[in-house]
Amino acid sequence: MAAWVFPVNVDDAVDATQFTIAFFATLLTGEAVIFALSFSAASSWPSLRAIDSHIAFREWVLAGWVAAMFTAGGLLWQSERSTTYGALLFLLANCFGIFSFVRLFGLASVGGRNRLLRRTLSLGLTELHVRQSSMNEELSDDPVVSAYLGALDQVISSNDPNGIRNLVLQLTGMNVPAPANEDAAALHLEVLHRLCRAALVRGTDPVVVVGCAESIVESLVRQVRALPDPAVALGEASRYLAWLGSTATLMSHRGIASKRAARELVALCVASRRLVLRQADPDPVSVSSSADMGSVFDNPAAMVLWARDFTEYHGSDQAGAFYGVHQFLTGQKFLGNYWDGASVLSETRTSLYGGPDTPPTDTPEARASRELFGSVVEFDRYWALVSVNAFATLRDVRIAHPPELVRPEFTPDPQLLGAYLRTFASHRWFSDAGSAQRTLGTLMVRADGPDSPWSLARARTDRSLIRTPAPRSEPQDRPAAMVLAVAARLAPLAPGEPDEELQAFLAGLSTPALKAAAGLAARVLPGADGVDDPRAAVACGLRVLQLVGGHTRMTT
Repeated sequence: MAAWVFPVNVDDAVDATQFTIAFFATLLTGEAVIFALSFSAASSWPSLRAIDSHIAFREWVLAGWVAAMFTAGGLLWQSERSTTYGALLFLLANCFGIFSFVRLFGLASVGGRNRLLRRTLSLGLTELHVRQSSMNEELSDDPVVSAYLGALDQVISSNDPNGIRNLVLQLTGMNVPAPANEDAAALHLEVLHRLCRAALVRGTDPVVVVGCAESIVESLVRQVRALPDPAVALGEASRYLAWLGSTATLMSHRGIASKRAARELVALCVASRRLVLRQADPDPVSVSSSADMGSVFDNPAAMVLWARDFTEYHGSDQAGAFYGVHQFLTGQKFLGNYWDGASVLSETRTSLYGGPDTPPTDTPEARASRELFGSVVEFDRYWALVSVNAFATLRDVRIAHPPELVRPEFTPDPQLLGAYLRTFASHRWFSDAGSAQRTLGTLMVRADGPDSPWSLARARTDRSLIRTPAPRSEPQDRPAAMVLAVAARLAPLAPGEPDEELQAFLAGLSTPALKAAAGLAARVLPGADGVDDPRAAVACGLRVLQLVGGHTRMTT
């Protein structure tokens, strides 16, 4: 309107345009210099599209092009209004250019780039979740996530610690709203795995990796209450950390990974699992902040799902985790000491379903747990299946545990192993070989109904987007571990106790089943390796259960 109402002569408009074009060119040159010094044209993170969107570069250049067209058209047709409009538009383009220049200059710093990339990653995950609802797109198929992971692989390959820290900072600093935050949790675990793998096999500085990994786990824990299913996220994290600790130990023993890297990763696994445990326990032993108070789970199904995953791969604090499980399911604290041989699961069973002289507990938590399990038969079956996976994924006791990898709750101590296994072995609802045979047959051939606790937990895991490299198998695919899980419930828990029922149960097994169970016992139970007779091998291995509570018996 100004150009139409107050046009100036062509010469004045040309003179003004010359100054504005000079400043326009100066800004353009400045942006080119900053871009050349701060970014790589081949980089996909940040991408040119993300930078352009942030600094509005195309809009700025478009405004300058329109101004040039009006100015040139006015000169050709001697139109004062057109040249005046072009001159004024160049002034506006220069104001726009200052804005773009300042925005780009902010990206020249690490903090500015991290802020942009946090927003880019958060927006990309939000849009990915929308597409997943219609196209079932995988996390790795998203171009934003793919660019981020590509940049992570690049800085790992170049062994750039600052680059690794910046990328992890972008991940842990983003804020993704629900339900897209489930993709963010999956990305947390994917980045954690890539960093730990780099420390083990690619020589990346383990101190840098562990520092970044700790911040990733802490970020996941901070966000877990807002996730659609916290139990699946914490369960997958627990399984992965246990698997990572065992893998680091094995790779260190074989000389594939350095002792320094394995030591740092084992310490990370133990500390991180303890942090996860504090989130699940309704009354943790210690807390670091008010955020650790109270369990993140809101129903028994979530707690038993997490307990199923927490007890796999011989991770730390397995026996201690059942204190929180008992309190969550029954509403009462467990006052026994598993080191003295106290049975947490047996006490939980008695609290929920009563005993010969004990009525069932009538608390809101106990009623909700009974509604989940239904009958005591389903309760026993669920924890039997959990124990099968626990037996199957124990570390190989034949491999020497490097002394530099010894940590609290992560040692080759047979008594600690016995305490873990006794948690399941003392959960006994049969006492003779015939009942044990029937229990084994039922575990092997009976399919779980869609409303059973095990099927519900499996369905929740299958629905989740969160995956880790830790292998997952169903108990029915582990018949040798199933035999050991049943045999452990007949094994003597104290020296001098008779083992006739255990021997009778083993004698009733087929030769292939007995040999498979003996092979697994030789791998995971101390004292079983080198015993020729399969029945004797299983019985010798299960004597590890008798190591628990020995100090109490000696005192008595």
